[in-house]
Amino acid sequence: MTPKTRRLFIPLFVFLAATGVLLAVILGPKRPNNQETIPSNDTVAAVSTEQDATPNDVTTVVEPTPGTSVDVPPIIPVPTAPAANAAQFDTLGLATFGGDLEHITLGSLDDVEHWKMQAVFTRAGAGIDSIRFSDIFETVNGKLRWQQYRTLGGEKPNIDDLYLLASSTDLEYRTSSGELGFATASILGANQINVNGHTLHLTSPSFWNVSNSSEGSVTFEATVIDENNNDVARIVRTWTLRDQFGIQLDQSVENLSTEDIDIQWLQYGPASLTVDRSRYMDRRRFRFGWELSDEFDPNKAAPIQSNDILFEYASAKKLDDKNLWPTEETIDDGLKLSWFASTNRYFALAVFPNIDPESSTGRLLTSKVQRITSQVYGAGDDEIILTALWSPTKSIKSGDSIDLALGIYAGPLKRSILDTQEPYVSFNMRDLVLYQMSSMCAFCTFQWLADFLALVLTSLDQYVVFDWGIAIIFLVLVVRGLLHPLTKRSQLNMQRFGKVMQKIKPEIDLIKAKYPKDPKKVQSEQMVLMKKYGVNPFQMLGCLPMFLQMPIWVALYALLYFMFDIRQEPAFFGIFQQFGGWSFLADLSASDHFFGQFDEPTHFLLWNITGINILPILMGGIFFVQQKYMSPQGMATTPEQASQQKMMRIMMVVMFPLMLYSAPSGLTLYILTSSSIGILESRHIRKQLDNISIEPVPVTQTTGKGRKPKDKQGRAWADAMEAKRKKVQNKAAKRNYKKRS
Repeated sequence: MTPKTRRLFIPLFVFLAATGVLLAVILGPKRPNNQETIPSNDTVAAVSTEQDATPNDVTTVVEPTPGTSVDVPPIIPVPTAPAANAAQFDTLGLATFGGDLEHITLGSLDDVEHWKMQAVFTRAGAGIDSIRFSDIFETVNGKLRWQQYRTLGGEKPNIDDLYLLASSTDLEYRTSSGELGFATASILGANQINVNGHTLHLTSPSFWNVSNSSEGSVTFEATVIDENNNDVARIVRTWTLRDQFGIQLDQSVENLSTEDIDIQWLQYGPASLTVDRSRYMDRRRFRFGWELSDEFDPNKAAPIQSNDILFEYASAKKLDDKNLWPTEETIDDGLKLSWFASTNRYFALAVFPNIDPESSTGRLLTSKVQRITSQVYGAGDDEIILTALWSPTKSIKSGDSIDLALGIYAGPLKRSILDTQEPYVSFNMRDLVLYQMSSMCAFCTFQWLADFLALVLTSLDQYVVFDWGIAIIFLVLVVRGLLHPLTKRSQLNMQRFGKVMQKIKPEIDLIKAKYPKDPKKVQSEQMVLMKKYGVNPFQMLGCLPMFLQMPIWVALYALLYFMFDIRQEPAFFGIFQQFGGWSFLADLSASDHFFGQFDEPTHFLLWNITGINILPILMGGIFFVQQKYMSPQGMATTPEQASQQKMMRIMMVVMFPLMLYSAPSGLTLYILTSSSIGILESRHIRKQLDNISIEPVPVTQTTGKGRKPKDKQGRAWADAMEAKRKKVQNKAAKRNYKKRS
């Protein structure tokens, strides 16, 4: 391969590699769903049949008859043998309470100043039926409708415009007799309790009684009874809604019998959240906060860790019967669980323990959650991964109770919340905010650079320009300003290199004709000729400024894709929305939607198209114009090199805009602005070059024997030539030695 071919091949190879990395980052892993729609279980434990009853009527739990459909979810615990001193019961069941299925609402969607959400609670598993935010919206259009309603009044918009974080899931399953059963998996609802080896399922609403309800809290109770209707244990779950995005779950199991009992508690954990409508990648994840082992951190001085261990949605689907926590890795490293969360692009649903300042284990979940498992249900758009939180087996003395309380965060991935408010600061939950496109290519997304860009953009928006779109343009000016000296030098070198190659092309053709069968000789003579005219391949830095900006583009892509602060934020103070609610640049985290926004996204090949976009098309046009200023003519000395240059231009003009067609408009705005400024910068540099002589002339001055040029490129060139000369001499010496031998 000739030097000139190498000079063109290497940038092409780097560009293709960068393009491949960007595609891998953007698209991420996608795996087919091979789960069945209706899971089948091997066994179903003893549960009660539902009977008609008036409120507060109590019915003994009995064994279901063959073929009876029972209301239990298909998560079955490992049978737990009771301790030797535990009471032995022939039959255990749950008292049932009649009445309608109640839904208790806490919070408000109208009192935005006081409540950030509205949570609807259900007796099915004494859990949450739905969580909907009061001032966070599904779409930009919904945001505009609600803002107009709250400002000017009028007809109240649809509640579906407000963002629904999570809702309960209806499950189908098979009993041991093959019958089809149904169950409701409420959010963080109770699933089952194992008492002295008897498994009792808790999802049926008839097992739970609402014992107390107020403006900010609701309490559910369930009672375990024996075959004689004697009370064995009481289960209490009290939900309290905080002012912000916090929820408190106080739950306990009290021993009402005269003997010791052993229990194992199982409840649903944070399930997989919904996928953002404007995405063309699935970035739902399961995250874990953990402490180091006592061996490495005996004083608990290190903060809670999280970023090294996570499961992408596709990876979690393949776990089958394996645990989400603990894994072989966490067991070998002695890691201890602190919190567990399910996240999507912008939101999180997390559980964590109540902090006890006097306890060294206040940051750990291990006393309440021993392991976390998952199962996949449904298919297509209805597919969901449910998680289960298993407690360790605990012994309760007569009259005593155990505490299973949990704190819950149900809100946006916003650092201004997670990095400033307790208890999230103590749990280091700011690490939930992860500007990372894919765990398989985490090093490519430059988390540290994305964090720095987030700081710069936030500072520009809050203290300088007060608009995210203008802040992005200011960021372009900062980056282009820092790279200007390198850009100027590289363009000067490229122009001079192009003129030199044009002038010496006849001499290169003569060398090729003189040594048609000796490419190494042609290469050597060509290097000597280029040295004679004072040019070398190190001057080919024309693409370097663009490659130096590639990390910024990738980090900015991750930042604009995941940064909640930019979600549904318009550019240029929302000026385009003043024209009849035009959706152009109404959301810098989504596509620009120049020709409107679709009601439902359309999936086409690799893209999830939510509207017709103009910025990627303009970006391709700017790239084409930029080629005229950045690529001097006459650099190709062979048809092959000319073909390679043409291919690179096509890739820049066509492939890049296609890859970024559905990218956040903030990113395309950045690249479009940067390229436009690059054209103006090139024109300015060319005017300066008009006053500088860059005509190629043979180098006649020497630096003296044994002396190297003073400039870095000259020294590098001299070193390369010296290494080449020594290599030729060594080969000649070896040939002479063989001949003498």
